[in-house]
Order: sequence, then C-alpha cells, then structure tokens
Amino acid sequence: MLALVLVVIGHQWVPQARWLMVHMVTLGLITTSIMIWGQHVAEALLKTRLAEETRGRQLARLRLLTVGVMLTIAGMLPEWPWLVVLGALAVSAALLWYAAALGAQIRAALAPRFAATVRTYVAAACLLPVGAVLGAVMAFSPGEPWQGRLLLAHQVVNVLGFVGLTVTGTLLTLWPTVLRTRLPADAAQRASGGLLGMLIAVLLAVAGALTGSTLIGCAALLGYLGSFAAVAITLVRVAVQSARQEHRVPPALFPILSIAAGMGWFVVATTGLLTMWWRSADAQMVSSLVAADVQQLTVPFVAGFLLQVLFGAMSHLLPVTLGGGPRATSAGLAVMSRGAVLRVVAYNLVVALFVLAEAGTAGSGALFSALTLGTAEVSGFGSLSRVILSLLGLAVLLAFVVLMVLAVRENRRHRGAVPVSLEPPTSQPPAPAVEQLVPRLERRALTGALLGLGSVLGATALGGSLDRAQGSLPSSAGAGAGTTTAVSPTGKTTTIAVSMAEMRFVPDLLEVPVGNTLVIELSNDDPHDVHDLVLATGASSGRLQPGASTVLDGGVVTHDLEGWCSIVGHRAMGMTLTVVATGASPGATEGDAAHGNDSGADELARVPADMTAAPGSGYTTRDARLPAPSGTPQRLTLQVTEVAAEIAPGVTLDAMTYDGTVVGPVLRSELGARLTVDLVNNGSMGHSLDLHAGRVAPDPVMRTIPPGERLEYSITTDHAGIWLYHCSTMPMSVHLAAGMIGALVVPPPELATADREYVLVQSEHYLVPAGAAGSDSAMHEGALPVSPAKIAAERPDLTVFNGHATQYVHAPLEARVGERVRLWVLAAGPSRGISFHVVGGVFDTVFKEGAYLLRPEDGSGGGAQALDLAAAQGGFVELVFDEPGTYTAVNHSFVEMERGARALIRVTA
Repeated sequence: MLALVLVVIGHQWVPQARWLMVHMVTLGLITTSIMIWGQHVAEALLKTRLAEETRGRQLARLRLLTVGVMLTIAGMLPEWPWLVVLGALAVSAALLWYAAALGAQIRAALAPRFAATVRTYVAAACLLPVGAVLGAVMAFSPGEPWQGRLLLAHQVVNVLGFVGLTVTGTLLTLWPTVLRTRLPADAAQRASGGLLGMLIAVLLAVAGALTGSTLIGCAALLGYLGSFAAVAITLVRVAVQSARQEHRVPPALFPILSIAAGMGWFVVATTGLLTMWWRSADAQMVSSLVAADVQQLTVPFVAGFLLQVLFGAMSHLLPVTLGGGPRATSAGLAVMSRGAVLRVVAYNLVVALFVLAEAGTAGSGALFSALTLGTAEVSGFGSLSRVILSLLGLAVLLAFVVLMVLAVRENRRHRGAVPVSLEPPTSQPPAPAVEQLVPRLERRALTGALLGLGSVLGATALGGSLDRAQGSLPSSAGAGAGTTTAVSPTGKTTTIAVSMAEMRFVPDLLEVPVGNTLVIELSNDDPHDVHDLVLATGASSGRLQPGASTVLDGGVVTHDLEGWCSIVGHRAMGMTLTVVATGASPGATEGDAAHGNDSGADELARVPADMTAAPGSGYTTRDARLPAPSGTPQRLTLQVTEVAAEIAPGVTLDAMTYDGTVVGPVLRSELGARLTVDLVNNGSMGHSLDLHAGRVAPDPVMRTIPPGERLEYSITTDHAGIWLYHCSTMPMSVHLAAGMIGALVVPPPELATADREYVLVQSEHYLVPAGAAGSDSAMHEGALPVSPAKIAAERPDLTVFNGHATQYVHAPLEARVGERVRLWVLAAGPSRGISFHVVGGVFDTVFKEGAYLLRPEDGSGGGAQALDLAAAQGGFVELVFDEPGTYTAVNHSFVEMERGARALIRVTA
C-alpha cells in the first residue's frame, strides 16, 4: 500500500527510487494479481478444474515470481545489474511457466467458448519476458541512444503489451458479468480480432522504439488505439444493453465506475505516449523523450489505469469467489460498492491534479490553477498540498481494504439464507419499479459526486493555505508578495510573443496595462540550450527544449514584476525580463524577493560541513589510482547526467556530471595516440566538452548539445601532462562548480615506473544555503544548487580532492616505506589554484605543465616542498617515504585545506 501512495504522490524523487516504486506496483502487485486471477478466469471460461498437484505448481510459480520481483527491486537502487538480470530471469521463467500451463488447459478443454481470451493471456504472458530482457540489458547502461530506446521498448511491451492485452481480454468476459448481462458470441468473435490487432501493434511499436523510428512507432500506436477501440465499442454496446434491461437486483456500481474510469485513463495515457513520440524529431531524440516526457505518464498509467481496473475487478471477483449463495454474493457486492460515486470522483480528481501538475505546461497549469481555486502555482503545487491530496487518495485506497473486510463479514452472515431470485417472477412486475429506482440512484450519485468534488477542493484549499503560510507558494494568484494596492481586472488580455536565445529574452521589457491579463507566447529559439521563464508571481512555463514553444498565462497584472530563466546560472548571466504595469499606482510593489533572487545576501552565507566526519553510508570512496594504459587508438563514452552527489558529510550538491560523479572519470591516453570521446547528453539542459589536451577548432566539437543528443570529439594527444577537461557551456563557472570537470593523463616519454600512482583533482564548490533565496531551484530533493553569487564573490564553501572533502581522511591512500610514489595533481577550478604539499615528505621529482622542474638524475641534490598550480594547470610530483606513519597531502593555502583539500597517506613498513 505504501508503494501505491508514493506513486500517487508523484514527488520528484531520485530516478532510481521513482522507478523502484513503479516496479513495486507493476511487477509486484499487478503481475501477481494477473497470475492469480488469470488462472481463476481461465478455469471459469474453459470449464476446467486443476488437480491438487497442479495447484502446488501454481503456488510454486507464484513463489518464483515473488523471488524474481524481490531480486529485481533489490538490484535497482544500488544499481547492481547482475542482480537485476537474475530477477528478470526468475520473473521470465514464472511467466513462461504460467503461459505453458494456460496453453495446456486450452488443449484439454472441450469446445471452449472464450478460448480467445485465454489465448490472449498466453500471448501477453509471453511478452513480459521480452520486457524483462530489455530491462536487464538497460541495467548495464549501454548508453544513448540505446538506453532511451530500450527504456521506451520496455515500457511499451510491459504496459501496452502484457498489462494492456491481459486487461482488455479479461474485460470481454468480466465486463458483461459485472453488468449482469451476456456478451453475444458474434460480438466476442469480432472483439477477438481487436485483441490480435493490439498484439501486432505492440510488436511493431517495440520495433519502432528499438530502431528509433518515430514513423513506425506512432503508426503502431495508432493501430493499437484503433484495435482497442474495436474492443471498446463492443464493451460500450454491452453497457447499453445492460442499461435497457430490467434488473431486479441492479449491478454493483463501484466495479463499473472504477473499471470504466481506469480504461479512460488508459486511453488518455496511450494517446499521451503517441503525442510525445510524434514530437520526437529523430532517432537521437528518443532518449530525451524517455528521460523526461514519458515520466509524466507514470501517474495516469499506474494510479489512473492499473490500480482502478485492479480494484474495480477485485470488488466484483472477491464477493463472487467467496460464494455462499446468491444472497451472500449480493450482500458482498453491495458492501464493496458503498460510496462508489464519492470514491471514484475523489480519486480521479486527485489523479487528474497530479497529472496536470506533472505535465507542467501552461495550458494544463492554467486549468490546474482554476481547479484548485488559485491555491497553487501554474507549474505545480506545494509539498503540503501534495501530502494532503495524497492522504485523500490513500483514504480512497484504504476504503477498499475496509470494505473488503466488511464484505467478508456480510457474506458469512448471509450464507445459507434463502436465495433471492435475480429474475422477476412471471406473475408480477419487478419491485421496486424502475421508475422509482432510477431517481433514487440519480440522487445518490449526484450527492456522491458533489461530496467527492468538495473533498478534493477542500483538501487542495487547505494544502494551498498551509503552503502559502510556509512560503512555498505565492500569497495570492497573480499578485506579488508585497502588493499593497487592489486592482480590478479589466477583462482584457495582452498577448506578447517572447523569444529565448543566447541568454536573453527578446523583448525583455513587456508593457501591460494594469488590470489586463498577460499571456506570453514563449518560444525557445536557442539552437542548443534549454530555457524557461518564471515570473515573480510563481507562474512558470516549464523547461523548453530547443525549438519548443508554449503559452504562459501570467495572470492579471497588478504591478511591475520580474521574470527570469531558472536554469542554474542563466539569471546571473542576464537572462531576465521586466513586466511593466502601465497605469499602476505609485504604491504598488513588485515583491519578487519572496520568490527567489540569485544575489540575495542570505545566499552568501557559508554552508557548514563537519570536516571530521566520515562520508555518508551511501557514498563510495573514489579510487585515486591512475588507470592502467589502454589500447590505442582509444574510444570511450562520457555520459552527462544530473544527480544529487555528496561532496562532504551531510552536504549534497545538485550536481552536473560526466558519468555520474563530481569530477568525471580519470582518462588516460598515451603520447601520440588518437583519442575519441562520444559525449552523450542525458541531462535536462545543454552541455558540452572541452578537452584541453587537443589542438582542434572549438566550433564543431566543443559546441553545446541539447538533451538527448550526442557528438563525437577526437584529438591526438601529442603533448604530455595532466590535462583538464570540462563543460564549456555558459555560464562555464557554474557548470564546473557543479561537477563537470575531469582529468586526462598523458604520461611523458620514457617515464620511469613508480610503485604507486595516484591522481588528485582539486575543485571548489559554491552552494546556495538551505532555506536561502534560490535554494528551491534544486532539481533533486535535499540537494543544494550552485550559487552564481558566491562564484562571483569568490566565496567557496568547499575545496575538495576528487569530489569529496573527507573521503581520503577516512580511507587514506596506501604506500610502503621505500616505494616510489607518484602523485598527479590538477587544479580544476573553476577559479582556485593549489600549492600542493605532503606534510613530512620532500619531492625529488617535479613535473609541471609539460616540463620537469626537478629530477634526481640532474645531480643537483635539490628537493621541492610544493607544486604550485594555477587554475587549469597540472603536473606530478614523486617522493619516497623513509619511515612508516600517516602523512597528509594538502593545499598549503591553508584556508583551502580547511575547506576540505587534504588527503591522508598511510605508509606501512
């Protein structure tokens, strides 16, 4: 149940946790339910009964499935691909075993009427192993575009294939049963053709995803929706047929409403997937599509479709399975349908609000704002609103459990009672009369719908009030925090087209008559970078990819206000605009400070860190050893990701990274070798790469690439040294301070062998303090964003080696007495240099920026105490330890050492 709540909440948790929750519902709850109830329905349709030993094999399949689900989930958070593979194999084996068992039952049945439904179960069960294989391959992170293509194919085959086919096939028999009517044989035959069409469409869509073909994928999804429509038409006709019949005992209401609502969300979500796929420009954009947009479909697919269909079906199947006679069954069905309209309306409104908030578009945001009576931002709503609405959704889900217990009690109470005929006697009309019953049902339904709507609006209003009280939302829709003058809306609209490119809004001054509603037609005309527009009122466009556009409803303009791009660093580079309320009174204030200012005084406060504490339990100490030589020419991939990364005990950075770590992987190339780097941008904004070791024209290889794209960057490493590589996207200082740096080592010719070689890359980090203006712009919950104001003021919070302040204090580097130790050092910046010193040691070799400054064979007998490097410079030093002990490598600019630039070297005899 906790997993269901987290899916409904829809918080922006880390991607692994988000997918963990989804798999707990889909693999754990949904797949187990399909195996249990699929077997039950197959027996009922085929008129077969399993022997006791066969029942034992069914339980063994369920145990195997459970083990597979547990292994898969256990391997997801720590990202252990082999554990995920084992889980996928176990899940696949359980489903193939299940499919084989159903196939055997079909062959043993005598002229089964609904064999097409059971064959659909078999086909769907065979699809899940395909999805499991795709998921297992993804666990090894094959890189883009394959990572995105595999994920899209994985979602299509599992959700539209395994779940969609199973549910649709089940409804052909379950839906008429719920409605207390029959499905004509010819209608069932026609609908079975739709099931076959859905299966073929799924296979084509998987092919389109794997090949990166937008045309094939979208055509397949259109075919899927068309085939589903053929089945849905049959189901609608059955509903109309039932409505025209006179039922002495009316059908249970909750299963009908819940299943119908769930299938409606299924159509909405599938159509959304089709729309998103169609918007992807080419094969390279498939990865961007999956990484960003498809996540918006998690709530409608899981909470809207899967859970509602499951709970609706179980509300009918559980009382029927309990048996006890018609009267006991009817009593159980009546209990499961208590408050049906109220529950369905409230739950679907909650899901709809989360879907609109997740979408984050101006159009849906405006609708969302209207639904919530102005208590939320256009682009979403506050954390307390989420919690309160989630608790309301939880209450609806828990009601199913409570009613299930009550239904069991009612079933037991009515067991053995004289059955009530479900058909009216031929000698008298049914009682009560339909004319009396329908108005009574309509009044109850209207009352339930109003109560459901009122509960959601009340919960949202309460959450909005609490959010405003804690400052997470503006104090009123369309007005700044400091507004003092009331303005009557004119009812008129001012529409202005605004372009975003090259860190500027054009125009950046928008004149709007006071009282008019401002509508901004916003377009991102930047060829490489992602941008957005946030107004001081809280209205936001959401992030726009290059070439994308949207319409932002700025609300009624009552005073002058500011707007800016919220992408980190863009506002500091001047990407702002001003809305001037022409005709406003002099007393009006803009009040934008309450909504975040990149240069507020609070932002310059130091972020504290305990420099004596060990790294957090989830942090893995970086291996500082120099990588071994690789073959030449060398080709490798650097993947840009944005993660929450610990850089000191208790301090987490909202990081931009190469391959997921602050300070990217240490690269090594031999002198004169050819090195090719494939840069893949899996981030949410534009990024790039600058390899200092190469002599190349910057324009083609150092260009900024938008999310989902990749480029090839080749150089020849003709010069020895330790070279910086970094992101060159503006503002460059922000991207470097956020972690986008690394070292490329090119050893000089005829370099003598050292017993140990370590690499230490120094970087400094500037953080927005928690609670300060601008701290709410972090992409990952609990992580601190980079502060452009601190970078400009040269006030770093931390200066660290290899991405963490205390890692080598609690896990020292190792050496032995008499061994020659070579320490490669790089001052990566973005701004500070280093005076590198080992306490208790003397360097007999110093290599700086391509030349030896000192070496033993010189015969001078000299030594060095420090290697001085400015930002972006590098070199190495060598020394031999004569005595055992613990030595400290530091930046001898002690203020930097005290911010974390130190590492221990444990020397043993």
